[in-house]
Amino acid sequence: MASHHVPNRSFLVSEASGYSITEGLLKAPAAAGLTVLDADLSPRRIGYAELAELAEQAARALRARGVSPGDRVCLLSPTTKDLLITLFGIWRLGATPVVLPRPRRADADAFVEEVQRRIKAAAPVLLVTTEKSAELFAGRVAAPAVSLRQLRTSPTLSGGGLPMPSPDSVGLLQFTSGTTALSRAVPVTQGQLIGNIAAAGQRTGFGPDDTYVSWLPLYHDMGIVSLAGIAAGGAHIVIMATETFMQQPACWMRTISDYGGTFTAAPNFAYGLAAKVQALRPAALNLSGLRIAINGAEAIDADALAMTQEVLGRYGFGATAMCPMYGLAEATLAVSGSDHATPVRVVDPVGDRGRTEAPGVQAAPGRRLVSCGPPVPGTEVRISDQDGRVLPDGAVGEVLVKGPGVTPGYWTAGGNVDSADTHQDGWLATGDLGFLDEGELMVCGRIKDMVIVGGRNLYPEDYEMVAERVSGVRAGNVVAFSLPDRERMVVVAEGRSAGADLEALGRRVMDSLCEASEHAPHEVLFIKPGTLPKTSSGKRQRQATRRLYEEGALDILHTVR
Repeated sequence: MASHHVPNRSFLVSEASGYSITEGLLKAPAAAGLTVLDADLSPRRIGYAELAELAEQAARALRARGVSPGDRVCLLSPTTKDLLITLFGIWRLGATPVVLPRPRRADADAFVEEVQRRIKAAAPVLLVTTEKSAELFAGRVAAPAVSLRQLRTSPTLSGGGLPMPSPDSVGLLQFTSGTTALSRAVPVTQGQLIGNIAAAGQRTGFGPDDTYVSWLPLYHDMGIVSLAGIAAGGAHIVIMATETFMQQPACWMRTISDYGGTFTAAPNFAYGLAAKVQALRPAALNLSGLRIAINGAEAIDADALAMTQEVLGRYGFGATAMCPMYGLAEATLAVSGSDHATPVRVVDPVGDRGRTEAPGVQAAPGRRLVSCGPPVPGTEVRISDQDGRVLPDGAVGEVLVKGPGVTPGYWTAGGNVDSADTHQDGWLATGDLGFLDEGELMVCGRIKDMVIVGGRNLYPEDYEMVAERVSGVRAGNVVAFSLPDRERMVVVAEGRSAGADLEALGRRVMDSLCEASEHAPHEVLFIKPGTLPKTSSGKRQRQATRRLYEEGALDILHTVR
């Protein structure tokens, strides 16, 4: 199998400061640029010098629409050439993009309500969207709506050069995932967008010689922060719409093969999906050039990684290519990450880690944990108990983060930043449980998602991952939660089809959970496929699922007790 060219330069934090995103484009190599794939994967290549020129035109069109530096501009569209040019135009102007999520389901009223809520929070001066959505939201949101086509063809203000934005200008108002509460927005500067990706590149090994392939949604931090930082660093990007990947999962690995992709990133479920599709319908792939495959944004299943390696390894996917990472929007993106030159490190469960060493220390999960690597350069991580005491290595507690990527707090309606409930002495309380092992971060789960049964704190991921391995259960569509004051645990799942033998499937799930878990669930429910509550980025919402369960609002097809 022929091998693609293997680059060897990484981004460096020391070289990623003092310039804006546009200035990064202007100093990029002439051969670097952005290749945008449409729905049928036809490419349109835009060199970074050309992209900077198109961004200048878009910035002038935005200014003619009343947008000034510092203003927020909401974007709502699939990832297209026009959207990307507009996004870089917002950065060129020194305004702040707010990328809104596309609807996951065909519920127009819920979609409009969510957009209205986010627009109210962001207080933008303009909503740029598709023609269809511009008509839908006209007069229904607190901002004028204009279509991408109208913006592209509208007159621009000429005369007078646009001042280059400062790296300290707010380059993104990023909404958090909202897995345990309504999502909130954090302001991220252009300098943080560039610097955080440089730190991630220095830690894991990607840099300006790489070709990055992405289908990630730009309304999610992994998608938009990666785009901004990698483009500003001068690496080539091949990008497609998220909808293209969801409708044709095989196109991700095919694009990596066709374009000699050396670097990609995705949540854990996507790698498992790519492996399953390739196993079912093998395609001629050459993945030997793929040096770095970042895995983040959700709990990482060690067994799923092994299956991915087993299948894709036959097509050149390297034994050290997978790079688990940990991050969150409140820290721009990356907090820790694995080096591409070493295999994924898996730690077996070790009873109640640290429980006898300090009061209030949490128990470790019962599942094997995948290391998310050491902190990225410039970032510190420590673990604390519920009283704020720093815990030793191996003890489970809340993950705290400090570093240049940590944002100052949450955006408020008045444009101020509120940090009172998350920041102490520069340390960000993430709300995640984890521990340090040999300097590497092991993430256990969300504090607010802990399942309490028999007076013990259990991890919903332990149950969800076991249930998802049962044939017939839809991967990524299982939620476990406890019932307050009743100490009962419930598992809600989706089958691959509503017409399946759900009684037999439910029994297999219950038997698997009884065998693998310390406490069996009170019941296993199967609901209508496509109805499990999730965030805009596809993360499961455990508390929302519990609320619907208590209200009797889940579309239940079968129950096993």
